[in-house]
Amino acid sequence: MSDAKELHNIRRMPYGTARTAAAEAAARKIEADGPRELLPEALLDLVEAYTFGGEGAKSFVVFARALRLWDASPELFDASDEHNLFWEFKWVASDLADYPQITAPQAEAFLDDMQRRFELQGSGTSAVLASRFAWAWQSGASDAEERRLQWITSPRDSFDDCHACVIGRQTDFFIEQGRFEEALALGATQDGKCNIEPAKTFHATALAALSLGKPEAALEYHHRAAASETVGNRDLASSRGQSFELLARGGQLERALRELRGDYRELITDPPSPLAHLRFLLGFLAGLSANLDSGEQSSGITLPGIGGAGTSGNDASVAELHAWAADQARAYAVAFDARSGSSYYGELVDRALAATQSSASLRFGSGYGATVAAAGSGEAAAGEQPAGALAAGAPAAGGETLNERAAAAAGAPKPSGLAKLWSKLTDKAAPSGDAQPGAEPAADAASATSALLARAEESVARKEYAAAARDYAAAVAPLEAAGWLERAGLAAAEAAQSAALDRDEDAAHALFSRALPLLRSGGADAGTLAAVLAAWAPVAARMNDAETQIRATAAALDAHPEFDAGGLTDELAERRQREWATERATLRDTLARSLAATRGRSFGDGLDSDRAAAEALRAGEEFARLGLLADASHAFWLAGKIHLDRGDTDAAVWGLESAVEGFAAAKKRKERVAAAGELIKLFKETGQTERAQAVVAGLSS
Repeated sequence: MSDAKELHNIRRMPYGTARTAAAEAAARKIEADGPRELLPEALLDLVEAYTFGGEGAKSFVVFARALRLWDASPELFDASDEHNLFWEFKWVASDLADYPQITAPQAEAFLDDMQRRFELQGSGTSAVLASRFAWAWQSGASDAEERRLQWITSPRDSFDDCHACVIGRQTDFFIEQGRFEEALALGATQDGKCNIEPAKTFHATALAALSLGKPEAALEYHHRAAASETVGNRDLASSRGQSFELLARGGQLERALRELRGDYRELITDPPSPLAHLRFLLGFLAGLSANLDSGEQSSGITLPGIGGAGTSGNDASVAELHAWAADQARAYAVAFDARSGSSYYGELVDRALAATQSSASLRFGSGYGATVAAAGSGEAAAGEQPAGALAAGAPAAGGETLNERAAAAAGAPKPSGLAKLWSKLTDKAAPSGDAQPGAEPAADAASATSALLARAEESVARKEYAAAARDYAAAVAPLEAAGWLERAGLAAAEAAQSAALDRDEDAAHALFSRALPLLRSGGADAGTLAAVLAAWAPVAARMNDAETQIRATAAALDAHPEFDAGGLTDELAERRQREWATERATLRDTLARSLAATRGRSFGDGLDSDRAAAEALRAGEEFARLGLLADASHAFWLAGKIHLDRGDTDAAVWGLESAVEGFAAAKKRKERVAAAGELIKLFKETGQTERAQAVVAGLSS
């Protein structure tokens, strides 16, 4: 493979440990052996990998090497290299404030050099002025507002931020300055889109609205922020801190903790930079400060050395988490304020510590609460029509089967793997469970139920998940009353799926809880139970209430019947045996993920991390025998992560290596790179440099 092709392949990798390691190796090789004309590209690719891979501090030295190369041998830079060199100036400049060890004179010297080079090149100065504003703001300088005005009143040029980022950066600045009216007014004009926008703007705008006592507007912008989240902007530290503060100060502490546990737990202890951590902690601390009257409540978060009275297991209480965050934030503030000779960050920490509940609470309302309650009680909700049979083949929300919804509760994400199950109901000629023999729902009731379910399917197709959840849930009680227990359970499961996609996890958790006993009583087969339990797993984990789902999954696995080929043709027996084996492997995988999501908690009866590791391994082996390589690789990846958390390095290596190999065979490039990144990191941490280099070499080949 040519060096140019290798660089191209590295740029296709997702950001993270593996891409960074591959970019480092490529730069070393080209710098030592050539071809020299590729060195600018290799160095700039490495700067990009560091910047967006959470290692921005390392970008400074490499970028300095690129600048020296430009000064000494500009002929090596083609037009693309030249453009990237000046574009990446902005990235490096934006990281200057993030590390307290970078002094103000060093930062100013960098910005002066940046301005000199841009002027010499005739590239305009908008990017320089934006960088000077960012440094002034984030270093706590007193002239930040003056720098902002210089930037936004300067002529635009090709190196300026995109329109969406111009709005987003200023909205964030106004929020931090307590200029909420200006933040709300500017955020409302956001009509652009890029890799981080409009999510960043809308998170800040939502907090501005709440701070102004406008909960309806705050909730609207919160929903808009959530709807615009992508893989690229989901881990923005300041935005996540703002979101936590919004929810926790808006009377939604449990929802705030739930999103923290499920979406960005890593920002608590593994942030991309010191300043990013502090900015996250400011919002996190403000939200906790406003809820110290619930200080004994369990947060569902486990931190080393924290956890005692008032907690569940080793989870930290809200008060303990608050004390930990306050200590962290104060330490950062001291370091950053020492650099600037100001009290800027100390005052922001004090403001967060003094935060209180908003005068007006956020009111999340799905509009189907009464229907969910009725689904749970077996009574029709007020105003709902009695219903009949479940429409065959109803699609799950978002076009996914329920098991496709079951992304990882912990560890690597889990793909789908099973076909849709709902069409199995097509041939059901009589109610299940305790219905009287020959009983059929009345014609008008059957018609009403069919109309409800048809309407639910239409809502799903339009991604109107609240409406779908309401109609699916409305069908549960009448179906149960008519004796169609399995169909009632499936309707409840579909309602739960739709509620989860509507981000109403309270309703989803209640509906999954309702679905399971109905399905059992109705005689649902193992495949249906496996799919519903897999779908329930991530919801139960985020609710920090997984024991019922875990025990149900373990029971379903223990009760999984032995395969009986009696009376079947060879062809049918082979097909049914494969379905049976897939169901069992799925139950094992779901149990492993559910246990892993509890971060080592034990529920007794052997339901602990030992069981999680064992079931993940067995699931991987069983999926592999079925030829389901992607599913097997995900299971081995999970097994590796569980063993890594347990400190069993050899077993962790085996699991991660199996995952990397399996993803390669399954042609799952992104997953392979992500798993390889964890393996590379493990080898480096344990001094196995040559093995780490071998993994890197395999990725770029």
